[in-house]
Amino acid sequence: MPIYRLNPIVAIEDFGERSLALHCEDLRLVELNATARDLVNRLDGKTPLEAVAAAMAADYAQPVEVILEDARVILGQMEQLGIVEPVQPDTTEDQK
Repeated sequence: MPIYRLNPIVAIEDFGERSLALHCEDLRLVELNATARDLVNRLDGKTPLEAVAAAMAADYAQPVEVILEDARVILGQMEQLGIVEPVQPDTTEDQK
């Protein structure tokens, strides 16, 4: 189960229903629509993508499979742009 977070070198500024993500190393701007911004807001580096998609599906009254597939596509694009990054799950809690 993939887990993502906002790349620490990215700053996001909201402008109404749209947002701009600034990659501070490359000085590259990426426009995010409201749905992409909502997705990024939910990425805490701890919650698996499937759980994020399930919460969004409930909020948007859409099938979880549709939201999950859309989220995978969006995150793939944002990962290539350096906006988000995958996180390895913390297994130290499981080892106690």
